Amino acid sequence: DYDTAFEYFTKAAELGDASAHHELSIMYQKGGGVEKDEKMELFHLVEAAIAGHPDARYNLALKEGRNKRFERAVKHFIIAANLGDDESIQQLKKCYKYGDVSKDDFAAALRAHQA
Repeated sequence: DYDTAFEYFTKAAELGDASAHHELSIMYQKGGGVEKDEKMELFHLVEAAIAGHPDARYNLALKEGRNKRFERAVKHFIIAANLGDDESIQQLKKCYKYGDVSKDDFAAALRAHQA
């Protein structure tokens, strides 16, 4: 039930829950139970990423990459990798291959991910 989910996620997000912010970003992105709203999607995605949600940080990196802001995308991928996100390591490998991330930054992200 989207209405109930939206109500509970909103309450949890107001209390600072990163997963709730992430779920709200998905609801606004897909229009699940709410009207699609890119500004609200981005707001909740950023809040979740700031709060340490690795999937939100990864999704934020993808969004930055689609907007041709590769330097920002790489920074988000590095943070997500440091939070343990496997997909971010794969993206960083591609970034390294194309020269968008330095050897030192890639190595540091890989070490942090494996820690």
